[in-house]
Amino acid sequence: MNCRRNKPIFLLFALLLALALPVFGQQASPTPVTQQHLQIINSAFARNGVVNGRVEFDAYGRVELKGDYVDEPEVDRAFSLAQVVVGVKWVSPVTPENIQVKTWEKKLGNLFARANVLQPSVRGDGMPGPIRNRYAVVVGVGRFKYGIQPLEYAARDALAFYQFLTDPRRGQFRPDNVVFLTDENATRSNVAVALDKLRQLAGEDDLVTVYISSHGSPPDKKGAVNVVTYDTETKPRERIWYTSVTEDMLKEFVEGVKAKRLVMVLDTCYSNGAYRAVPGFLPPGGKSLGAGDSEGYGISQESSRRMLGGAKDLVLEDDTRRATTAKSVNIGSTEPYGKVLIGASGSGEQSWESEKLRNSIFTYYFVDGLNRYSGSVQQAFNYAKPRVASRVKEEKGHDIDQNPQAMATMPNWDMRLTQAATR
Repeated sequence: MNCRRNKPIFLLFALLLALALPVFGQQASPTPVTQQHLQIINSAFARNGVVNGRVEFDAYGRVELKGDYVDEPEVDRAFSLAQVVVGVKWVSPVTPENIQVKTWEKKLGNLFARANVLQPSVRGDGMPGPIRNRYAVVVGVGRFKYGIQPLEYAARDALAFYQFLTDPRRGQFRPDNVVFLTDENATRSNVAVALDKLRQLAGEDDLVTVYISSHGSPPDKKGAVNVVTYDTETKPRERIWYTSVTEDMLKEFVEGVKAKRLVMVLDTCYSNGAYRAVPGFLPPGGKSLGAGDSEGYGISQESSRRMLGGAKDLVLEDDTRRATTAKSVNIGSTEPYGKVLIGASGSGEQSWESEKLRNSIFTYYFVDGLNRYSGSVQQAFNYAKPRVASRVKEEKGHDIDQNPQAMATMPNWDMRLTQAATR
């Protein structure tokens, strides 16, 4: 055959073959993951007791779990082993179908069965009366028991927020209504007990505030970034997901608390640098394949939706059209209400500390906004967001992004963390 004469036919065949590759299990976009990486992961599975599990490429060139698994812990072990080889960016957050005991699925099913607590607020009925009592849990974790890199200002962040709440000239929260946990006292058990106590104590007309500053875990198989506590474990690697404050714990709290005014602020994210001193925790090179040095992961919108009960009518902070035209405005309520979740950064971003400000950049500007706007949560957030983005670029580099996020169950979520608003 004369290759020159048949070149157009050859090119057409090559084009059709390239288009067909995703159908046969190959990646649809450029990826640094190779067949050799898959072999390394599959070998790691065999060495670590994941007998019937394996990995393949998904349609995006990421590693995807396949095969059969005994239970959820075995899935987590496999998921963690894959992350160690290629990094968190290139492991698809998809739970494999063939799990003999889907314990997490049963747990979520039980939660969803009783989870319509947000629906009355979303529809605009069931409005609370004036604020009766105000409660808070404030957590800052800067020191860690098992080799995780310290955070210099997390405890200071929590103290700044606590001082605003309890200052008799500002927040005027009663100190005995505020649980304050930092460093060695901020264990997973202590945080869980504080949240559970608050869930049982707060009534419909109360205002509840939760603030947490800490590291985040690597994204788990659902893409959730858990909140690391003082005693969060790192060996074996998947233990980090069992010994941190999980998305499910926060979700249970949000759904179970009776208060119709809830403000949750999470100044937390996953960053590779937090785990560099933990042997075997990161891939070779200390980051995901092809990722930059600033690789990080914050609370995603999908995770926020899950924590806020999965309600369809959640309002994004920049969704001004819905905020002004939505039918479920707070007509007839003496004060704004709803449940709002604020994250210090976007899903693919880190939350940065500043040596100049001696705080987390987000917490510094958010508390500054609370001071400037008499405790107004929405105005403080709107004040902080552009300043955080600008300050991060100024101090960390023009190619570094940090964009705080907010999601709420009501368009008018401008609740105030000050006593004056309760009169």
